Amino acid sequence: MIKNRYSAVESLKIMGSASKEQLGPNIDLLLWNVYKCKKKGWHEDFVTLMADKDLVLLQEAIVNSPFDSHFKKSIKHQWIMARSFKSTKTNIITGVKTGCTVAANKYYYSASKHSEPLSKTKKMLLATFYPLNTQAQSLLVVNSHLINFVAFEKFKVHLDQVFRTLKNHDGPIILAGDFNTWNKKRLKYFNSLAMLFSLEEVKMTRQPRLKHLFKHLDHIYCRGLSVVNAHVHTDIHSSDHFPISLSLRIID
Repeated sequence: MIKNRYSAVESLKIMGSASKEQLGPNIDLLLWNVYKCKKKGWHEDFVTLMADKDLVLLQEAIVNSPFDSHFKKSIKHQWIMARSFKSTKTNIITGVKTGCTVAANKYYYSASKHSEPLSKTKKMLLATFYPLNTQAQSLLVVNSHLINFVAFEKFKVHLDQVFRTLKNHDGPIILAGDFNTWNKKRLKYFNSLAMLFSLEEVKMTRQPRLKHLFKHLDHIYCRGLSVVNAHVHTDIHSSDHFPISLSLRIID
C-alpha cells in the first residue's frame, strides 16, 4: 500500500501589510504558477517581476519554507493564501496566494469537492475584494488552480464552484489562474461560463509547452477592465509555467 504523501490543511493565512488604500485606475498584475518554488532562481525572478505590481496571483505557492519572510515581512503587499495540502515529509504547505498593495475588505476560499487521484489532494480557489478609487464598487479577484487528472464531470463540478463566486458581484472582475484546460472539452465549457458572466479572455502571444500537451493552462479573464498590455515572460524558466504580466485600466 502506498502511503499518502500529503494531508489536507484547508485554511487561510494572511501575511504582510498593504501600502495603499485603494486600487486603480491602473492596475498592474502578475500571474504565475511557481511550481512549489522548486526550481533554482525562482525567488530572484519573482522579486524582479513583482516589484512594480499591484496584484500578484500565484498558484502552487508554498508556506513553511525559507521564503516565508518575504511575505510575512512585506510592507508593500498584503498576502492571503488559501492552503490546500501539506507534505508529510517536508511540512511544506501548498495552495494559491494573492498579494495586493491594498488590503482586501472581504475574502473567501474553498476547496474542490473532489480530490485528485494518487495524491488525494484538493485544489483551491481564493476570492478577494478590493476597494477602487474610481467607483463605489469593489474589484473581485478570483485566483484559482483547477483540479486535474480527473474525469470531465469532476472538473466541471470544480469549475462551476469557481464561477459561483462571481454570481452576486456587480463590479469589475479578474478571474485568473492555472485552469488545467489541456483539452478542447474543458476549454469550451470554461468559455461558455465566461460568456454568461460577460468575461473576456485576455489575449496574449504564447509559447506552448510540451509538458502541457501544447495547450495553454494559464488564463486571465476580465470584466469592467480594459487591457493596456499583456506579456508572457518566455525567457524565464524558474518554473514549469511562464509568468504573465498584465496592465489593466478600470473602465469608468
